[in-house]
Formats: sequence, structure tokens, C-alpha cells
Amino acid sequence: MPIKGIPIPSVARNGVGAFVKPCYKITIQYCNWGGSSNGVRQLLSNGKLNNLALENREIMFNIVKQKGHPRLTFHYNNDSVKEIECRNNTDGEILKKLKEYSQNSGNKLFKYNHKVLSINDSVRGIWSPMHIPKEHRHKI
Repeated sequence: MPIKGIPIPSVARNGVGAFVKPCYKITIQYCNWGGSSNGVRQLLSNGKLNNLALENREIMFNIVKQKGHPRLTFHYNNDSVKEIECRNNTDGEILKKLKEYSQNSGNKLFKYNHKVLSINDSVRGIWSPMHIPKEHRHKI
């Protein structure tokens, strides 16, 4: 009787074969009248946002003119959305935030205290001292 392997569908991993940026859409909301939106209006008028859009062609930029404080909304591939308030910021600060959050993965930050983080199961399985029979355990 031949041995058959268990069919497992391939797992898509970003960077293996192709790279897809995690951020796919940025919405820039600003007010045409309010003073807190001066930095966003400067960014739109001096052409720095056009240069950023040309560098990142895979990101869709959506500009919304709406009353209220300016806001940057980042949409990521893992269905997460981050909203950043940018009231009273200069155009340089807003551009810095745009670059920083567009390169982000969209995942929440966490501290991992182990040396290796892997999505693959171990070949040898789980090991602990309790998996050894009592007669073979080390005695002090």
C-alpha cells in the first residue's frame, strides 16, 4: 500500500515570489477654511504629495475636502484601518507621517520575548520534561 502525503494548500507569504505593500489606500481629509488644515493645504499646493504618489504607485490616494480637523486614514491589506489626527502640523510633519504609516504593516505592536517567531509547526513536535516517562527523568 503506497503512502500518501496529507495535502496542505500553500501558504502565501509576502516577499516569497512577489512583494505586496501592506498599505493600499490613504485618505487625506482636510478643511478648506479651517486654520488647523494649513499644513495639509500647503502639502497639496507645493507638489510634495504628487512626488510621494509617484514614488508609491501601488498606493491609492484619496483626498476629501470636508469640514473638521485634518485626518489621515490608512487602509491595510489585513483589513485594519488606522486614523491619525494631524491638526496644526506642518507639511513636513504630515509628509513624515505619510511615509511612516504607509510603510507600516497595519498590525498592532507587540513585544515578543522569544528568540524565534515561526508560523511553521515544529517537525519534532512539542517537547517538555513531562513528556518523558517517569523512570527516565533526571533525578536530583
